[in-house]
Amino acid sequence: MVTGFWQKLHSELIKIRSTTVWKVVAILVTAAQGFLAFVSAKQNLAVGLDATPETCPDLIEAMPPLAFMGFDVILFSTIPLIVLGAVIGAAEYKQHCLRTTLLSLGKKTNVFFSKTIALTLHALVLAAVSVILTIAVTHQTFGVQGLRPLIFNAEVWRYIVLSITALTLLTVLAYVMAFLCRSAVFPLLFLIIQAYNVGDLLAEKFFFCRLLPVSLANRLIASSESMLTDHPAQNILVLLLWVAVIGTAAYLLFRKRDLRGEY
Repeated sequence: MVTGFWQKLHSELIKIRSTTVWKVVAILVTAAQGFLAFVSAKQNLAVGLDATPETCPDLIEAMPPLAFMGFDVILFSTIPLIVLGAVIGAAEYKQHCLRTTLLSLGKKTNVFFSKTIALTLHALVLAAVSVILTIAVTHQTFGVQGLRPLIFNAEVWRYIVLSITALTLLTVLAYVMAFLCRSAVFPLLFLIIQAYNVGDLLAEKFFFCRLLPVSLANRLIASSESMLTDHPAQNILVLLLWVAVIGTAAYLLFRKRDLRGEY
């Protein structure tokens, strides 16, 4: 049996990194998204970073301020990270290896918290690398017209931190939903449908739909001046509430339910 919480956490970190879904998602949100950022930045340069509908008739609205450039590309990583959280959350049940994990880690409390912390750390690292790399590639492509990569300015770093927070919380939410439901199906349906603009459309028509998790996360990502919320602390608080409520339910049911040999 693995002894010591840090050893148990290390074991779960290794387990997540060894999965196929982790490797695929890591490539998508870094290499693939970095390439998309490069292409998008080249297109912006071709149009002109200060272009307006008057100077470029093809534009519906003026180009966003420099500090917002590149953040629209970050929305690409939303779905892969939701998939990562959902698949990892349901993995022990799907693979019918939860009893083996319990024998290795001991109490159910150890299993739940070591797995949750491990997933959160992986989500945080992936989100941070993804966001910082995307914005760095964007401004590197802009050359002298952009900001110095990795230095940026205080405003851009604020938007980076908000984006990382949004993506991390969304990934953890997908994880606890899958753990609660013993399946990745529900969180994938619930969250990915929202990610395909459905959440934003509902939020425009119904006020209460602004409390849906993907809508809350999208309004923390500075994809445009109109999309970025004026009250990021409120969005973060409600996202944390989503995670806390569902995570608590998942933990309590996990402790109470008998595995009955099925898992």
